Amino acid sequence: MKRVVLALFLVAGCSGAPAETPKPVATGAIGAPEKTTVKIGMRLPNLDTNAPIEIALDKGFYREEGLTVERVEVQSIREGLVGGSLDFGAEAAPDVVAAAQAGTGLTIVAGYRNREPFVVAVQPEIASPQDLAGKPVLLGANPGTIEYDVRMSLLKEAGFDLTGVAIKPVNLPGGSNAWVEQFKQRKLAATVIFPRHKSLVQGRLVLDVMKEWPNDSLSATRDFVERNPNTTARFIRATLKAMKIFKDPSQQAYVQRMMKAKGFTVTPVDERPEVYANGPALYDEDMGLNPKGFEELLAVLKLPPAPFDSFTSLGQLHRAQDALGLSKRP
Repeated sequence: MKRVVLALFLVAGCSGAPAETPKPVATGAIGAPEKTTVKIGMRLPNLDTNAPIEIALDKGFYREEGLTVERVEVQSIREGLVGGSLDFGAEAAPDVVAAAQAGTGLTIVAGYRNREPFVVAVQPEIASPQDLAGKPVLLGANPGTIEYDVRMSLLKEAGFDLTGVAIKPVNLPGGSNAWVEQFKQRKLAATVIFPRHKSLVQGRLVLDVMKEWPNDSLSATRDFVERNPNTTARFIRATLKAMKIFKDPSQQAYVQRMMKAKGFTVTPVDERPEVYANGPALYDEDMGLNPKGFEELLAVLKLPPAPFDSFTSLGQLHRAQDALGLSKRP
């Protein structure tokens, strides 16, 4: 789970402002795009996060849809979407739900990274939670954020309860690869890692679970979708084609060669098929959504329950799924 904050939700006084009543959506065959130049915002510069978008760009799938797409790295996808500098974004799903409930107009238009692994490693000499007192611990974000709190909760569930332990929380730039390097240099007593890193760390895993919870979702504003239904459907259709390639194990060499040429990091360990498979496993070929997963995650985060339709606009996903012969989900 990436950096997650509830600023927009808190600004709204946590009152859960009602979402706008959705207007009728375009249905049937996908017509010409209303807007032909669009930007999608991404936050993390790693292969797994960006591969579906870059595959669609490299294969010309967006161009075939009459779209010119620019992928940009930004600090705040939500601000870009609400402010209009972005058209789409792969945003943390809980943030979109909270922002939608706060009345910002943000909405989820399709699934993206649909599940999430939670893995935390500790140095070999750490035998109990109390051994981490006073030591640097990286849980992916700062205390008080959703990301931090979820991992604390899951650690407790796994029998490694850090509640009340005076750890030294740290939050380092550079993403998961940098965290692993800091752990290997023993500058971190505990750190979040991802499944592909398990063979790289000489430590003990105190948390190792996969949750069917939404991770990143493809998001936009309701206003954009209502004004640009065909653009939205075409963007999703092109991304669906790329997702199929990303999910195909036989395409690993192409994907990693292409992404490396674009400046993304591909290590010798990443080239192992069993390591590479960890990335595509977080995605679904149909880019559908799991309503039950959202319900469970909101409960874990202690956020108010929200009707699924209040933070989703899936009409254009369904049009794109129909066009490619995929079953609608949900």
